[in-house]
Amino acid sequence: KLTYEIRGMIFEARRRLRTGWPEDVYHQGLVRIMEEKGAPVVSKPRKMLVHRGIEVHLFECDLIARDLVILELKALPFSSFAPKHYAQLINYLKFWGKDLGLLVNFGPMRAEIERVVWDEPELVVHEDYSAIEAEMTGKDRECLFQLREDILVVGQQYGLGYPEVVYRKIAAIEFQHDGLCCQTDVEVPARLDGRILTQTASDHLLVNGAYLLNIRSLLDQPPVYEFARTKTYLNNLGLKLGFVVNFGKKCLQIYGVSSD
Repeated sequence: KLTYEIRGMIFEARRRLRTGWPEDVYHQGLVRIMEEKGAPVVSKPRKMLVHRGIEVHLFECDLIARDLVILELKALPFSSFAPKHYAQLINYLKFWGKDLGLLVNFGPMRAEIERVVWDEPELVVHEDYSAIEAEMTGKDRECLFQLREDILVVGQQYGLGYPEVVYRKIAAIEFQHDGLCCQTDVEVPARLDGRILTQTASDHLLVNGAYLLNIRSLLDQPPVYEFARTKTYLNNLGLKLGFVVNFGKKCLQIYGVSSD
């Protein structure tokens, strides 16, 4: 009944405003219609996620209707939503502690609405270090064990459902809290025939100047590309070992990666 009422107001906003407006116009129109009908709505709420007293990420969703349903609005010239749109709404549901959201596209001739339910799974951990077992020294094992422990702490405290930038920043804070040096703005040299062409910015974390971490989120499984990319960066930085980490849809995955 609740989503039926909200859907009706969405269709009314689209019908009354018609075609061709940017997202913000439909946003304002929907808010006005909701207010006219006495439906409680909060527009563009903002809230900061803080970890160990450090600001990590500012979340801002489009609408929260009746303090129960999060609406993420788009004005796209096509009717199908991309995976990133679902991930964005899941991020908001996770952060605001809601379990129901609506993805809305005002772009087509008739508003498209997708219902998204977020039921956070229990944290299951999958680990595979077979690719690095033969490469690790005693010092490597000690440091990589600490990295693993910190990643597990992040997973246990925050669960699944956040964007990768959040997990990346929280992990960096945890590493530094435990006395590890963590660089977040890693520049990787791109080489051709042994000569540097340019330096390119990387989203990987570099820990103690020796270990690369590639942290992703909301993937079923890290694609082969992510492993290959991390290998390329390891080789071009002259490093041996790293992790590919995925705070996925259903489990936390940690994989060892070597430069070989």
